[in-house]
Amino acid sequence: MRRSRLTPLRAALLTAFYVGVWRALVSFLPGVPLVALAGWVIVYVVGLMWAIYLFDRATKRYEARVAVVDGYTRPQVPVSGETVGVRRGGWNPFDVTAAYYGPQPGLALFLFGGLLFAAALGTNYPNAPADIARVNKLIGPFMFPALVLATAGLATAAARSQRVRQSLSMVAVYSLLFGLLYVLMHLESRASGEQEYDLPPGGGNDSPQAMSVKVQKVIRKKFVINPYSNVSFAAPPPIDSIDVKLNEETANRYQVGMGDGGLGQGDGDGGGFGSGKDGGKIRFIRLRHSDKSWDKNFGIGGDKNLLTELVVRFPKMNGKVAEETESMDVATLGTFKQKASPPLVYIGGAGTFAPSAADKRVLKAYITERHGMILGDTLGNGGFHGNFIAAMNEITGTTAVTIPRDDLIHRRPFDIPQLPIVVAHGGTSPLGWKIDGRWAVYYHPGALSDAWRDDRAGIKKAIADQCYLLGINIIYYAHREHNEWRRSQQP
Repeated sequence: MRRSRLTPLRAALLTAFYVGVWRALVSFLPGVPLVALAGWVIVYVVGLMWAIYLFDRATKRYEARVAVVDGYTRPQVPVSGETVGVRRGGWNPFDVTAAYYGPQPGLALFLFGGLLFAAALGTNYPNAPADIARVNKLIGPFMFPALVLATAGLATAAARSQRVRQSLSMVAVYSLLFGLLYVLMHLESRASGEQEYDLPPGGGNDSPQAMSVKVQKVIRKKFVINPYSNVSFAAPPPIDSIDVKLNEETANRYQVGMGDGGLGQGDGDGGGFGSGKDGGKIRFIRLRHSDKSWDKNFGIGGDKNLLTELVVRFPKMNGKVAEETESMDVATLGTFKQKASPPLVYIGGAGTFAPSAADKRVLKAYITERHGMILGDTLGNGGFHGNFIAAMNEITGTTAVTIPRDDLIHRRPFDIPQLPIVVAHGGTSPLGWKIDGRWAVYYHPGALSDAWRDDRAGIKKAIADQCYLLGINIIYYAHREHNEWRRSQQP
C-alpha cells in the first residue's frame, strides 16, 4: 500500500484545522482555565486515534463483506485502500464510494465555512460601529469553528483519493461531535459564568462621622504591707504612676471618616448602597493579562490588606466586604450581566500591557455600556506605563488628563492633599480618562499597591496610610457611581 506524503499543503491544512479546534474551544468557553483545556485537547487526540482505528477496521470489514466474487473472475483487489469498479453511491459511511464523500460536498462546506469565518473576522476589531458590533456578537463565537469547517471542506475537495476524503470527513464529523459534547458538558458552567456582582445593601454615607467616647470610672488599687512579715518589701514599684507610652504602631488608628457609621450611599440602615442586595459585598477584582507581574501584591499580604483596612476604618461594613481578593481574565469579565458587573477592576503590571482586540472590546463595553471603572497601577520601570496609556486612549476614545488634587475622588470619604507615591515609575501625577462626566479610568503612576503589602515596600507608615486612604476613596467612588447608574436603570 502506498503511503501518502505530508506535503506543505497538507501540513498547512492540518495546522489550520487543529488551531481552529483549539481556538474554538477557547472562544466558546473563555472562563475555563488553559490547563483544563489542555486536558480536553489530550482527550480529543486520544479519542481521535481510537476513532480512526475503529473506523478503519469497520470499513475493511464492510468492503470484505460486499466484495464481489464469482467463479469466472478473481476477487477484486483493493488498490490504495479502494475497491474499484463495483459500488457507486449509497449512504453507508463505511462505503468509500458514498455520495457525500465526493468533492462537491467538500467544496460546499469550504465555501460556507470560509464565508462565515471571513464575516466574523471582518467584524473583529475594537472600534466597530454599533451595527457591526451587534453582528459580531452573533457570529463572533463561530469564527474558529467556521475555520475548522472550511479547512476540512477544502482538504476534502482537494483530495484525489476517495479513501482520503472518507478519512477527512470522519475527522471533521468526529471533531464537531466532540465539540458539541464539550459544550453540552459545560452548559452549566457556561451558564454560571454569567456572573453577578451584587452591591451590599444599606444606606451609608461618605461624610465624617463622630467617634463616640464613653467615660468610665477608674478604681485605684492599693497594696497593704505587713511590717512584721518575714518577707522584705523594698521600694515597692509605684503601680499607680506607671506611664503607659504607645508608639505609632500601637496608637489609635482613628481618623476622620471612621466611627460607628458605614460607607455607602442610600436610605437603608448601616453601610451599603441603595441598589444593593442581601449577601452583596464590596469585592476587589484584579485582571490577569500577559505581563508576568500582573499578580504582584495579589492576595494575602498584599491587596487583601486594603479590604481589611476598609473594615477597620468603617466597622459597620463588617460582613459587607469580601474576605479575599479575586483575579480573572478579561474574557471572564465580559460574562457578567450587563446591569450586575463589577464597579471596579484593578490592572497592575511592570513589563507590558498588550490586550488583544477581543480584550479591548470587552474592556470598552465594560466601561461604556456597564458603567465600570478601571484602576491602573504601574509596578515597575518596564513598558507597562506607556502601553497602558496607549491602550486606554484607544479603548476610551479619549486622551488622559491629570486628575486635579481637589477632585471629589481625592476628597471623599478621606481628604488626600497630595498623591502618595511609593516609587515614581510613571511620574508623580495621577491620570484619568473621563466618560460622560465620570472617571472611567484612574491611573496611579507610583506603585500604589506596593504600600498595601505587609512590609509597606519599605516606605514610611504615613505614606502607606495615605495609599490605603486613596484606595478606599477609589473603591467608594466606583461603587457610588455604579450605584447611581444601577438605580437609574431600574424601571
